[in-house]
Amino acid sequence: MPPTGEPQRGQLEVGHGAPTGNPETGSRALDSSGGRGAVAGVPTRAWVAWAAGALTYVVAIFHRGSLGVAGTMAVDRLGIDATLLSLFSAVPLGVFAATQIPVGLLVDRYGPRKLLTLSLMVMAGGQAMVAGGTSFAAVLAGRALLGCGDAMVMLSVLRLIAAWFPAARAPVLAQVTVVVGTAGGLAAAPPLSAALRAFGWEPVFFSVALATSCLMVAVWLGVRDAPPDALRSGRSGSPGETLRTALAEAWRQPATRVGLWLMFTVHFPVQVFVLLWGFPFLTQAQGLSATTASYVTAVPLVVTMALGPVFGVISGRRPHWRIPLVLVIVGATSVMWGLVLLWPGAHTPLPVLFLLAIVLGLGNPAAVFGLDIARSGSPMHRVGAATGIANIGGYTAALLAMMLIGVTLDRAHATSADPGVADFRLALATQFLLQALGVVLLLRLLRRRRAGSAGSGPSPVCVSDT
Repeated sequence: MPPTGEPQRGQLEVGHGAPTGNPETGSRALDSSGGRGAVAGVPTRAWVAWAAGALTYVVAIFHRGSLGVAGTMAVDRLGIDATLLSLFSAVPLGVFAATQIPVGLLVDRYGPRKLLTLSLMVMAGGQAMVAGGTSFAAVLAGRALLGCGDAMVMLSVLRLIAAWFPAARAPVLAQVTVVVGTAGGLAAAPPLSAALRAFGWEPVFFSVALATSCLMVAVWLGVRDAPPDALRSGRSGSPGETLRTALAEAWRQPATRVGLWLMFTVHFPVQVFVLLWGFPFLTQAQGLSATTASYVTAVPLVVTMALGPVFGVISGRRPHWRIPLVLVIVGATSVMWGLVLLWPGAHTPLPVLFLLAIVLGLGNPAAVFGLDIARSGSPMHRVGAATGIANIGGYTAALLAMMLIGVTLDRAHATSADPGVADFRLALATQFLLQALGVVLLLRLLRRRRAGSAGSGPSPVCVSDT
């Protein structure tokens, strides 16, 4: 008997490869072909494919943070200041966001095996450029390549999960992949830092690039795009379909747009806090030491690792809880930021700041709900494009929020002085505008879908969400 939230086979009817079901929860009609129905066991080949994809994600997270532990060395090697150093984080993020839709289309067309292998090739090349680069432009170009390679990984792993595993297991495996990648990246930081101190910039980063290129062989041998019966069934798009047509069809799927606006709304606050503005706010506006501030900004990552699998179980077994839970987390995030920014006096107590970090950390696993909705509301040959469109929502909102905060901060304080508490409060309050926009657009889309469903009469396909 399938877990709660997974449709019974007898209730379902799938025709012409079109997605069916509730676009709000992401549940849809499934059949047993290609290993997507409820099955008693999962073949070993499926676990091998997922493990290879998860290992690639660990490598991507490692590359993403590799320059973070070499910041001081980069300043000395390249002769740059802190502003230029910050671009080494901003540029890969921008490239990552810009390439999500093209990568999703390519995953659908060429399969995750080729894309994962290509991602390792691109990351190896990018890290080699970082290793050998002696100018700011060369190292920045290498970091951009790392962002491009990173962008191919998660969408490819999601496509593998969708092809090889029953639908009820997919949300849990997606969350576990995130947890494994995050834990791997954190665990790799101390050894990399020690290696850089012992051996220097070029030997270490060239070795990392070489190890990454060697993993290409393991991924190519270990990954298969789908079970043989799924490949023989011919569940793919039209042979003459262009990438533009595939993108348009993926966008027309209601679940894709629900996933996009969900991620736009819930994901950006934690990214803004961890990647850019949390540390300056805590040290400059709240008066915390660098060590204490680093502990606070690490809390969201710990929350992600601890609660990710729990959110995966909720998404798989109670898909109708996804939207309400996201709205609760968005509300809690707004309340906590309001409490911190309106706290009487100059500094907010440290326990309140830790509580803010905990609440922000909920946004990471909640954002994966958007990928679950886009994936489960799409036919197999559109999973990559749909999840790519959804994924771009969170990163677009993060970039907009980072720029809006920066512009507001520059305009709020005098050019001759550092930003003060009031300046940071005003700048960080601009996040409420993006959250309100996201909630309005998400609820508007859901209301339209409900009205459309009510007006069209009973659906010929019955999908159970409970």
